[in-house]
Amino acid sequence: MAESENKQASMLQAVKMVLSAFVGLRRQGREQKFNVTPLQVVVTGLILAALFVFTVISVVRLVTR
Repeated sequence: MAESENKQASMLQAVKMVLSAFVGLRRQGREQKFNVTPLQVVVTGLILAALFVFTVISVVRLVTR
């Protein structure tokens, strides 16, 4: 196995993967394999979803004042 196949994904890479999944975009030609655990994906997804909801609520409250 090559060294890149055993590389553990960093938190920033997990965030990038989850954000691209939220938006529905995928980079063509850049297929990098990272050992991402399901726990990393779930925790990152929950945190980003909570930030999104908080942002939407904050913007709505600002606009309606």
